[in-house]
Amino acid sequence: MVNERKPGPPFPENRRLREIAEAMEDAGVSGEILDAEWKIVFISSEEARTVGVPPGEVGRFYGKSMVVRQLEDPDVWGIDEESQANWWRLNAPIMRRYLSPGDGAFDEAFGPRSDQAARIEPMSDPPMAWSSSSAFLQDLELRQTVLGDVLFLELRVNDEDGRPLGVIRFGRAALAESLLARLGRGDRGLFERMDRVREPARRPAAILFADLESSGPLSRRLSSKGYFAVIRGLIDLIDSAVIAGSGIVGKHAGDGGSALFLTVDFEGSESATARAAIEASRAIRDGAADLGPDELSPQVNVGLHWGGTLMVGQVATNGRLEVTALGDAMNEAARIEAAATEGTVLASKELLERLDPDDAAATGIDPDEIAYVPLGEREGAGEKAVRDAGTIPVAEI
Repeated sequence: MVNERKPGPPFPENRRLREIAEAMEDAGVSGEILDAEWKIVFISSEEARTVGVPPGEVGRFYGKSMVVRQLEDPDVWGIDEESQANWWRLNAPIMRRYLSPGDGAFDEAFGPRSDQAARIEPMSDPPMAWSSSSAFLQDLELRQTVLGDVLFLELRVNDEDGRPLGVIRFGRAALAESLLARLGRGDRGLFERMDRVREPARRPAAILFADLESSGPLSRRLSSKGYFAVIRGLIDLIDSAVIAGSGIVGKHAGDGGSALFLTVDFEGSESATARAAIEASRAIRDGAADLGPDELSPQVNVGLHWGGTLMVGQVATNGRLEVTALGDAMNEAARIEAAATEGTVLASKELLERLDPDDAAATGIDPDEIAYVPLGEREGAGEKAVRDAGTIPVAEI
């Protein structure tokens, strides 16, 4: 099935290479194409995004060879010295099979290394395919999106008469396919939303915190394995409700979790954002009954708040990939949740009054008729809730 193509990088002029490039785009693979003179004529959208260059701007690298690109653009494509040496040892003899000193294409392909290349013996019978790996420099954008080295598969292609057309290069993270498949079990929409906030920025959002009621007594009444099953079910419940509502799953801590619903994911509508958070919170609350034995009656409390100036961005390390948010509203939302009891959804006035009439009706809430109470006056509000968010008006929904 051929998907409708979105605007992306320029395609090669050569008809056969263009066909290959279009197929690469349709398949969403990371790779590039070199022509018969070993010049870059195509960089896929996926590769462009991986190295941190907008797909529509990769044309500035076209016409360069791999040798020249390494020398001129190390801020995007830089690899360490060992990788450079290994690449040269493998690829230069193959290139020499098709490029001869004295040709203009030779000097353009090897650039400042032309004299060195002229001393290399051409490979008499180059392979149709070969592989290599490269370690990219630590401070590059690519190292924020790919863990470890990058593996490359390179394929020579010829025209109908056997004349060289160029080389296709495919790249991927140096992780086993079985492990990549395991990591890819997550929801694609969630990952795309997480990728859109790669760079930290001020982003308005609805905030959700959820926590298991009376987790201590519950854990004592269940076996360790039984309690583990409850917590695993809780995490799945929270994540499933958030993902279904087009939110972003936040951190999980012990017997609870958090989430963000960004207005940018709801076409800028604060009302639609607040509604999504409310619906997700109710799904979490209502699903709590299925977490454990009926006689134990597990309950989940949820707190909702609005963050108008949250600093939201992606945190990517060797051990995790997550989206985090900073701002006073995050701490306030946690205090709102902590004041909720007995399987309650507790929402702030700041969030509820963002509902327009249609979304309010859809949730069964009339913002004009709600009676609020300052969080600090709720029975069970702890010292931290009073200190950090005591004056915030809240209501059970």
